[in-house]
Amino acid sequence: MNWNKSIFLAHANEDKPIVRKIAKRLKEAGLEPWMDEESIQFGEKWSDVADNAIKKARFFMACLSSKSVSKDGYVQREFRLALSQLELKSPQSIYFIPALIEEVDLPNISVGTIHFGDYHAVKIFEEHEFNKLIQQLQKQANIDVKIKQRESPNFAELRTAIANGKLDSAIRILLEYVKTQDNDLQNSVTLLAARYNRISKDNLMGIVNQEQYAVENNRITYSLLETIKVLEEGNDG
Repeated sequence: MNWNKSIFLAHANEDKPIVRKIAKRLKEAGLEPWMDEESIQFGEKWSDVADNAIKKARFFMACLSSKSVSKDGYVQREFRLALSQLELKSPQSIYFIPALIEEVDLPNISVGTIHFGDYHAVKIFEEHEFNKLIQQLQKQANIDVKIKQRESPNFAELRTAIANGKLDSAIRILLEYVKTQDNDLQNSVTLLAARYNRISKDNLMGIVNQEQYAVENNRITYSLLETIKVLEEGNDG
């Protein structure tokens, strides 16, 4: 595993379905998430392997829900171990990331002078905050992002991003670009972004099933391609 891209995902067992989706998004962004079910070999001592992974990880993400903040057990021990690691790191280092997968208060946990509540939490169930977190982690890990915002996007590149399922990247680029376009195009892309954020959040929270998620994503994809076609025709004119 590449240390600079490694991220330990601490979570309650009950939250595994959601955390698997989070891990998938992080992998797609070029990061290397650590989850016990994928990283521990048969016959290994679970606690020793997990503790070692926490100490060696570039980032530690505390996935917070009503389950993980209220239950006693190993997930609370992982939180404390990660806080203890902060004492060994530079104050400017980004390592400990509280990530809310639902609306909950941060747990009242302290290790020495390090307090859980001192660290800014990201509402990972909000698509725009999840995207912002991914961009921050990519920057910290020096991950080269091939698709970047630009004043005049390459429409072929946008189509490739959409074909590869990177709707969030395509929407982000289009939102930036249509700021200079007419109000109808701005409204169209803004509404598409809102639809994508809503269905992504509902999928992450398990509110919609995979079939409903796929159908709505296909509709958004078609609308994005139609918008790109309009932009191309406008440039040609």
